[in-house]
Amino acid sequence: MTAHDHSAAPAAAVDFDHTSFAVGDALAWARRLRAGLGATPVVGETLQEFRYLLFYVGTRHGGGRVELLEPNGPGFLSRFLDKHGEGAHHVTFTVPDLRETVEQARSIGATVVGEDYGHPAWQEAFLLPDARHRVVVQLAQTDRAYPSAEELLGTRERDVTALPSTGAATGTDWWTSLWSTAPGPAVTLGPTRLSTTDPAFSRDLFASVLRADVTEHGDELVFTWPGGALRVRTAERAGITGVDLEDASAAGLTIGSVPLGHPGPSG
Repeated sequence: MTAHDHSAAPAAAVDFDHTSFAVGDALAWARRLRAGLGATPVVGETLQEFRYLLFYVGTRHGGGRVELLEPNGPGFLSRFLDKHGEGAHHVTFTVPDLRETVEQARSIGATVVGEDYGHPAWQEAFLLPDARHRVVVQLAQTDRAYPSAEELLGTRERDVTALPSTGAATGTDWWTSLWSTAPGPAVTLGPTRLSTTDPAFSRDLFASVLRADVTEHGDELVFTWPGGALRVRTAERAGITGVDLEDASAAGLTIGSVPLGHPGPSG
């Protein structure tokens, strides 16, 4: 299952945006992603407590996005790293109407915090991690769009004013030394793997609230959006367990306990 490229216009429907990892040194990890997976930088910004860098991992024919988060100092991200170490931090979905999606999420029992509707380029809210998924789910609405895969792979120019962008962000060029790292062969990002302790709730959230197409593959539920997918399996302990690469020959990397690599057999 390939995560397909986004269109050039802001999404009119719910979409899978990216999987995000908390790391101690984003540039060091960025160089590994670029050299190992052929990852292409999309946009990076500095905020008060952290800085981030978003990548496209794929070819002109399809792929998906991965984000690296690095703390600037004391705050939620430094506390996360102190408690959990490096690893998956959240998954993000873009929605056409954030307020409506927040209400729907609350109606199925999700706890929503951090609502921010003040910046049209990136309005956001967060579903707190709990025993069912053990990962933050970020909901976002934006009036902007990412460039096509062909544009991202064809130029190093990035017009931050035209991209989804967080309010009060600074330092949009902190990561540009990464261009000096030669990219490895491009591989295609596939679904993110997630364990759940409550498959009924997962179906309510991802299929009903977040409008995914859902299919069953063995003991997994596969939720698919235009920009990516989740492979969800019931387990005693929840959490993100991996991100698939569609290329069987790709060596992949492991961030904390989360491998990026070719999926194993399911069912």
